Amino acid sequence: MHRPIAALLLAALLLPPAAGSAAPPAPGSAAPPAPGSAAPPAPPKEDALSATARDLFAKGAEAWNQRRYDACRAWLLAAWSIKPHRQIAGNLAACEIKLGLFRDAAEHLSFLTQATADGKRGELSPEHRRLFDDALSKIAVLNIDAEPGATVLIDGKAVGQAPLSAPVYLEPGTHTLEARSRSGSTAEFSRRFEAGAQKTLTLHPPMPNAKVAPPPPAPAAAPPPDTPAAPAAPAPPPDTRVRDGVVIGGLALGGAAIAAGVVLAIVSNGKSEEVNDARHSIAKDGGINACSDPAFRARCDALADAKSAERTTGDLALAGFVTASAALGGAALAAMLWPVETPRTADARGVRIAPAVTAQSAGLTIGGAF
Repeated sequence: MHRPIAALLLAALLLPPAAGSAAPPAPGSAAPPAPGSAAPPAPPKEDALSATARDLFAKGAEAWNQRRYDACRAWLLAAWSIKPHRQIAGNLAACEIKLGLFRDAAEHLSFLTQATADGKRGELSPEHRRLFDDALSKIAVLNIDAEPGATVLIDGKAVGQAPLSAPVYLEPGTHTLEARSRSGSTAEFSRRFEAGAQKTLTLHPPMPNAKVAPPPPAPAAAPPPDTPAAPAAPAPPPDTRVRDGVVIGGLALGGAAIAAGVVLAIVSNGKSEEVNDARHSIAKDGGINACSDPAFRARCDALADAKSAERTTGDLALAGFVTASAALGGAALAAMLWPVETPRTADARGVRIAPAVTAQSAGLTIGGAF
């Protein structure tokens, strides 16, 4: 797709040269002059390609005036792809700033700082300087020092051969930098770059088959002087982590079981009230033996379900309180009786008592050396 565009836009060579950076067109400003108006006279053998290039540039300016910045960038990129021109670069960067394409805008604005045909270094206009500073605050600027002739790659994409003529502009984030020398050696690393950062990095691949000089032999160590024996290290403090874990776990389980028991007890009481109300209502409407009457079958079935729910929640509440008692009791026993780990000596003697607590039972394990 780029080849036909390139063929059509060779006339970008005929765009009027600018001594300095041309300011981007402001909204509402007139489009660039059409061929043959205010522009310098065309060469004698001007072909249709020149007119097409000028038409594309004019369409880009028209899209800018209409604030259609996507179309503005598309038209100007078409002209730029053939002949990078200073006036196109400035207008194209202005469109890209509007679209949030700060890295692309910085690359096109940096073109304005390059030397012109007469050897003079280009200067930015105040408006282009403001746009350039705005773009640089949103990206990272990287100056790469690499071995001459080495191919420099950013995130696996080649950006040129060292020495690079211009800085590399990167979106903020983590990027992989690589330099491949002509001899085949590489230097590579990844780094995160923040917006507004300006850094100079060195990428020099190691020389292949480089001989590394062996390190000099270390001098013979002198015999250690006679020193008195160091005093014995103090015994390490007791290890209470296991005991503390059991105590904390028991307290947590006991607290959770109490909370669950209380909630289930409240639910059970509510079900009990529902059962009593349903029983009284059935007895009032049909007497004591109302459940023998098929007309009360549905109400009696609901009463039976309510009784079952009452018993279930009551049993669960009781189980919660029993579990809480076992867990809290086990935590208390562990806090009082659990032995801590201490360094054993050859003549260590004594009795060890360890609690064993589960959801269904609780007990003690007793052992010792005599």
